[in-house]
Amino acid sequence: MVTGFALSLANELWLLRHGGILTRSTPGAWLLGLSWLLILGGAYLFWRVREYAAKADAGRILTNSNAHVLYLRPFRTDTSTLGYLLLSFGTMFTEEEQLADVMRPFGNLVAIGRPGEGLPEPGAARIYASDEEWKGIVKRQMRAARLVIIRAGVGKNLLWELKQVVETLNPEKVLILVMHMKSENYESFRTKVNAELGVSLPEVAKRFWRGGFIAFDPDWKSSFLPLRAPLFRRSAFSEPTRPFFKFALRPVFERFGLKWQPPPVRIAEMAVATIMGLTALLNFIIPMSKLLWEIAFRRP
Repeated sequence: MVTGFALSLANELWLLRHGGILTRSTPGAWLLGLSWLLILGGAYLFWRVREYAAKADAGRILTNSNAHVLYLRPFRTDTSTLGYLLLSFGTMFTEEEQLADVMRPFGNLVAIGRPGEGLPEPGAARIYASDEEWKGIVKRQMRAARLVIIRAGVGKNLLWELKQVVETLNPEKVLILVMHMKSENYESFRTKVNAELGVSLPEVAKRFWRGGFIAFDPDWKSSFLPLRAPLFRRSAFSEPTRPFFKFALRPVFERFGLKWQPPPVRIAEMAVATIMGLTALLNFIIPMSKLLWEIAFRRP
């Protein structure tokens, strides 16, 4: 992957030296193709080895007596191999992995596994159960968990899980994660929860497009913790969502008496991203400016 990115940057610099993307005399096409092949091939291997590692770690995590955080989500939000390579390209770690890393001071992230999957998505340790067993397992895990995070979505199983949370847990142990939801989908989710569970959720979808966490006071009064982070604390490649999780959850850390530290400033990542972005931009601006100049002042 590093070699692929280096070749891609080298190709951008060569284009900048020899006239930009509009030049016809460029041998860089094969170099660009090779760089993408290396990047995608490396990303696939990096993904596969993390799947095997997640499967190996799950047994150790699920058998120890340490505290854990239960993560309940619609299975459709899981990242597939193809999704990782294409839709999430440029992000070395999945959102679930980044969430697991941020939540580690509370405990290991644990989730119910998708039925029939051969390898789990990297992130939470998976518990596998049949259709007859999963409700009992979810109830036991809820009672034992230090914190329960439910990802907002649609489906009767999710509403059942929310109902169990409302009926059995301390409200301060519950978080609802809202991410990648259209306004109308969140409004439908909010309406169902308000009507069926009697819990009033905030109207946040239109105000905070990136999403956030919904936290609760002891009387189930909700508050919204938006996913926001200072520019210089953000990550360009490896973990772009982690700083947003970290800053949004600061009040939760403080409520549980846990030490909170801001994510580091990613100077190297920001420098590389800036160089590549400026180089790509100049490769377009310079030849387009020359072309427009020739058109404007071309002699009849």
